[in-house]
Amino acid sequence: MKHLIQRIGTGLLTATLLVSAKSQTLTIDKAIEITLEHSPDVDISRFDFKRAIERSKFQEGYYLPSLDLGATAGRQGMEFKGQDTVNGTMLVGSLSASQLIYDFGKTSGRISAADAEANALEASMNQFISNKILLVKARYYDVLKMKSFIRVNKKNIKLQEGQLRRATRYYESGIKTIIDVSDAKVRLTQAQLQLNNLEYELKLRRAILEQTMGYVPYKGNYILYHKKLDLPNVSRHLPRVSTSLSQLEGFAYEHRYELKSSEFLVESSKSLVESEEGGYLPTLSLRGDYTAQDIDKNFVATTPQRQWQAGVDMTWNLFSGNQTDASVQEAKISSLKAASQVDDVRLLIKRQVIESSLGVQRTKDAVTLSESISKASHQKFIQAQKRYENDLSDYIELQEAQQGYINSLAELVNAYYDYYIALAQLDFAVGR
Repeated sequence: MKHLIQRIGTGLLTATLLVSAKSQTLTIDKAIEITLEHSPDVDISRFDFKRAIERSKFQEGYYLPSLDLGATAGRQGMEFKGQDTVNGTMLVGSLSASQLIYDFGKTSGRISAADAEANALEASMNQFISNKILLVKARYYDVLKMKSFIRVNKKNIKLQEGQLRRATRYYESGIKTIIDVSDAKVRLTQAQLQLNNLEYELKLRRAILEQTMGYVPYKGNYILYHKKLDLPNVSRHLPRVSTSLSQLEGFAYEHRYELKSSEFLVESSKSLVESEEGGYLPTLSLRGDYTAQDIDKNFVATTPQRQWQAGVDMTWNLFSGNQTDASVQEAKISSLKAASQVDDVRLLIKRQVIESSLGVQRTKDAVTLSESISKASHQKFIQAQKRYENDLSDYIELQEAQQGYINSLAELVNAYYDYYIALAQLDFAVGR
């Protein structure tokens, strides 16, 4: 019984280790989710927005009352002509309050400018996230592309191994020469070397993906989810894009955060103009002060124990050495610059939408044509094999046909994943 329990315990431990060692599947959506949760540069963009929120709250504080409490304790001396010097202790407490009534747009302009700037930084944060999502998608597809290159290269190794066996058999039968065997060995070794390089490149691409994500998911124990390619028949599995260019462009103008950020900066600059122009006019505020003093009897006749005052203050800067004029003109120039940047961003978005839309069409055509080339190259390779077997062609023709077939598969893989990267770029361009 004891041995049975030990065997059961060992079996359970082994099963647990196998389950824990099983690799997790990382989908592209999960990769994006992890990136937005853990990436340091995404956090940096969020912190910029949070700082802007606090600056906005700071400006809003000018509308609220200001209270100041002060206290002084010490000794005081008074000397009058022809009289003895009077010395004594004192304890003074004061309370001051002020409330802004109206300043002709100086404060309201600063508050509106801060609010608009916060909205602009929020849009910039979302635009940064869009950039990050595009980069993660591209790096994800780069890894899948490299995995498919490895699959193609393994196919090449199998073909080279078959060719080496065939050349050896023909040589031993006296049909072919030793040069065919030597060449087959060289090409097999070259294919194995290329596979080794591709496997190192795959590790590098994974590291680049993890760097882009800002995090190593599942402690590195993961595999990327992908559908196995049915080479060379891949074109029928491509997702379609049927939206017209004008619709894509209109959608981008409504949803690109970069454009929204520029428009908020225009609002902010206009509010700053309003605030600076308020410098030409007075500021009205309520003010009140209350002071209580605990003093020696020597000062009773000259110092009040309680005093207060309240009133309306008006301050009006009549001349500031043209500083107000300069501040107003600078704010107006900044407003014109912000408006020009909006036009520049709209042109940039238009170009990116056109460029990415053409990129989708171009890569789709590349997949279709590469697929046709791959199928034709395969037929050529089969024919070259038959010609070589029947002694109608030499070994060089066979190897050229075989290499052409492998190269066509690699080009098809490259075009296939470039199409998905182009789709990601289109989603980014239109703000999806």
